[in-house]
Amino acid sequence: MMRAHRRLLLASPILLLAALGPAAGVRAEALDLARASCADFTAMSEADRSQFSLWLAGYFAGSAMRPLLDLEKITAAPAALAELCAKSPQVALVGAETRAVFIPAPAP
Repeated sequence: MMRAHRRLLLASPILLLAALGPAAGVRAEALDLARASCADFTAMSEADRSQFSLWLAGYFAGSAMRPLLDLEKITAAPAALAELCAKSPQVALVGAETRAVFIPAPAP
């Protein structure tokens, strides 16, 4: 039973990608997150901004070891990031400024 469960866990992401691939209009574009800036975010489509915002929420929650995601912040994130990026296109997408959109800075 444990083996079957493990196989299902390993196969699930592959099946999901296979099912979504053609429907999602997969593009072969790569984004180097170590160098990505707000200018890259601004150039994204609205759908890509929403998906990337969800990814950022998970990334920052994971790096902060927080098991909860704030759905209201995630929903508001594309607009908040667009506002930040309009003011500062050079800001890194994976950095303190964008992290603050999802997780407030710790109190001093």
